[in-house]
Amino acid sequence: MIELFIGCSLLLQVEITEQSIDDYFLCNHLQDVKQWYYKTEQYFGNDTLFALAVMSCESDGRAKATGYNTDGSIDQGLFQFNNRTEKWLEKDIYNRELDMYDVETNIKAARWLSFYDGWHHWNSSKHCWGRYARSG
Repeated sequence: MIELFIGCSLLLQVEITEQSIDDYFLCNHLQDVKQWYYKTEQYFGNDTLFALAVMSCESDGRAKATGYNTDGSIDQGLFQFNNRTEKWLEKDIYNRELDMYDVETNIKAARWLSFYDGWHHWNSSKHCWGRYARSG
């Protein structure tokens, strides 16, 4: 992880290319969520940096972030789980109540959902993380 942040600081000294610009933006996003790196790495492995970019776009790394939607639903936690998605996960997947403000629960649920159903659940913030999107 430290190599990533050292690399981020060095980006300004390299030739400006499309890749260096993408790397620079990714580094900026990761500053908000660096405290969650190790916990996220436990569940996302090779997809950790991408997951952190999505997390940054969703909540700026604030575990207690709450978003209020015009349809009356709310989004909660690091990955901003919509309460309707949470209820579906509770009923059909986990068979228990979930606390989406709990860091580990939120990260684990994001891993499960992204692995089995893709990243489209976070499309409302894709304008932010889309440049880092994986194919598939």
